[in-house]
Amino acid sequence: MTRRIHALLRWLLFLWVKVEVFPRENPPFELDSKNITIYVLADRGLSDLLVLTQITNALQLPDPLQRLPISALSNYHSIYSIASRSPLIDWLRRRKKQAPILQDLIQVLQQTDDLDIQIIPVSVYWGRPLAKQKHWLQVLFADTWAMAGRTRKFFTLLFQGKNTRLIFSKPLDFQSIAKQCDYSAETLHEFLLCQLTQQREATFGPQITSRKVMIDDVLQTAVSRQAIEAASNDQKISIKKARSNAMRYSREIFADCTQLTIEIMLRLLRYFWRRFYSGIDTYNMDILKQTALTHQLVYVPCHRSHVDYLLLSYVIYIENLAIPYIAAGNNLDVPIIGRILRGGGAFFIRRSFKDNPLYATVMRAYVDRLVALGVPLEYFIEGGRSRTGRMLKPKLGMLDMTVQAHIRSQSRPMAFIPVYIGYEKLIEGKSYIGELYGEKKERESLFGALGAIFKLKGHFGRVTASFGNPIMLSDVLDQAAPDWQQYAQKIEQKPDWYLNAVQTLSERIMIEINRACVVNPVNLIATLLLATPRQSIDMQELIQQSKFLAQLIKSIPAFSKLQISETFDAQQIGRIARQGLLHIRQHPLGDIVYLKPTDSASMSYYRNNSLHTLIMPALIACCFTNTRQMAVPRLMKITRFLYPFLKSELHLEWSDSDLKVLVTGILSEMVEQNVLVKTKTGYKRPDRSDSGYLRLTRLALIVQPVFERYYMTFIVIWKSAKAPMPVTELEQYCHLLAQKISMIYGINAPDFFDRQLFRHFIETALGLNYLEKIDNDGLVLAESFEHINLDIANLLSVEVRSTILSLI
Repeated sequence: MTRRIHALLRWLLFLWVKVEVFPRENPPFELDSKNITIYVLADRGLSDLLVLTQITNALQLPDPLQRLPISALSNYHSIYSIASRSPLIDWLRRRKKQAPILQDLIQVLQQTDDLDIQIIPVSVYWGRPLAKQKHWLQVLFADTWAMAGRTRKFFTLLFQGKNTRLIFSKPLDFQSIAKQCDYSAETLHEFLLCQLTQQREATFGPQITSRKVMIDDVLQTAVSRQAIEAASNDQKISIKKARSNAMRYSREIFADCTQLTIEIMLRLLRYFWRRFYSGIDTYNMDILKQTALTHQLVYVPCHRSHVDYLLLSYVIYIENLAIPYIAAGNNLDVPIIGRILRGGGAFFIRRSFKDNPLYATVMRAYVDRLVALGVPLEYFIEGGRSRTGRMLKPKLGMLDMTVQAHIRSQSRPMAFIPVYIGYEKLIEGKSYIGELYGEKKERESLFGALGAIFKLKGHFGRVTASFGNPIMLSDVLDQAAPDWQQYAQKIEQKPDWYLNAVQTLSERIMIEINRACVVNPVNLIATLLLATPRQSIDMQELIQQSKFLAQLIKSIPAFSKLQISETFDAQQIGRIARQGLLHIRQHPLGDIVYLKPTDSASMSYYRNNSLHTLIMPALIACCFTNTRQMAVPRLMKITRFLYPFLKSELHLEWSDSDLKVLVTGILSEMVEQNVLVKTKTGYKRPDRSDSGYLRLTRLALIVQPVFERYYMTFIVIWKSAKAPMPVTELEQYCHLLAQKISMIYGINAPDFFDRQLFRHFIETALGLNYLEKIDNDGLVLAESFEHINLDIANLLSVEVRSTILSLI
């Protein structure tokens, strides 16, 4: 009779309720049908039980209402609830719940050695995601940390029934966890409670006080009070005025995240993605969700576009994880738009505040408070958006504040989540090119932002968010200083081990972003078309060469799990052509894919997104530009000389000791792909009539513009030996020279003469002691450095070398 009543109630409930199940696999996990299954729920409420029963029946999973198939436990159903009603965790922990089923299970387990029981924690949430809600009242009854009585539960079901989520956690072996809990029913209960608490905190984030209370808390800290007194003395103003300034800085910085704002933003974003994009591809979510259960997450994505802020928060939220608080530049804090972003979790930070100690203190105290609470954070480690498609040199400001805050609080374990973000077509593409060619960057404003939105036309393809391997902060700190926990109160002094740890952490983040790269069709097409003399190629040849590049990338162990577009065909190329990125000229003997001169500049951006995946094979191919055959020792000499510059510019991961194994593996793959031929002493290029020769040549052309910049800079320094130029003057001269060469050769790639790349190269050369400064800060080649490295010169064509020498 009870089952019939339950069936009737389920039928009535699901006339209204709609449930989304996570994980989305069907069934969600591989369950051992021979094992006894017990589900664990946080709430004993009837609605949660009905939802669980309906879903398990639909997925053909064990029924939670069935009796346990053990004679001593036949009075129990296959379900255990942590609480009678409320999901409020603090209240649960104070309440000593009697758990007879757990005690009886433990007794049976101790008496029977071969008893196999699997425990499955299950979370039922009402009201996620807010993006799908149709009524504003739904916001009031969304599932939160708050205690839910019967009345609220009724209205929650009424308003949120169609937005219900059920999350299956991974099965736990009862025997293992019982042993871990010393066969104590109370300890086991707390363990199961912790599992559900972790899932809830990963979904909702920690409970955060209002913005007003947060400001009061931050300004009441000892460090803030000291900074206010110091500002009063230094500026000769009253304590009241100094505190008023600190309050003003707090309002300028702090986020004000609200459910209502999230509701509005997600509605707009859902329309935005559908209107301008074909879809969002996400990768490696499983490891992210698992890490979120036990660690405070700090998302550190690469920075391509203003859309990055919106994309990442949207993806995180619809995947049932807590929205992070995002560090955004204060240039975005414009009327209305700034308020919306602040309500969605953004807090605003000035580009520089080293001359304002009070502002710096408020900023650091706020980060300290967020870290102590366990709030997920997000910031762009590059600082600004990349205009060239390459990742920029990491900025350590926010990273430093976060690591210091963690060492001081030592609350929840912290994990940094590198994120690769990729676009098939950038919204800001044209403005980036203009800025690289010298146009002034437009200042953000409300009318400018609205105008840009209304001017958007066309379609921008697919977007990618790929989450890299989590970097556990404790591992980095343990390696730097095993006793780092003892420095909690003195970490602001920044000992050497701490600075080394932050630097190591930044390098690992950049490497993991590279590893999370997704090579989309636009990246491959851009790489190949820009490596052809006239930026045109037969369509079938383009398809074949793209498969060759994909296989070459996959052969490198570090990129073996990297995502590469598998469906690369004429249909994909046609789709990209319709986005206006390239053009197709039909021909009876085979269509031709080509770029117009104005397309080449923008396509260089997409090539640079994945340049790091092909840079080492391209370097090897370049060694055969002017040499038919090369012995392995000479090839390794060239590689070892150039690799430090490539490593620094593209954030490559291999150490000098790894190079021999890496190069050997790439050479073997190139022989396998018939682009090189192995000889007794080394390798040689194929005959010019061989198709492999064309592939080798195009592979070399991928990296030649980079080596042209390197060669040009060294030649400028060598020729200016009698009147050495300071760093700034040298950087400017190389920039102008590269700009002139690009005009002569029609190189439509503005990154070729990007001033930042020259600055980065000069800094690297100084760090390697290839350059040295003299008395007037002028730069000269170090005595230990070869007069002119002929190996670099031999990587370039005679025409390019002659042009560089004639123009200097």
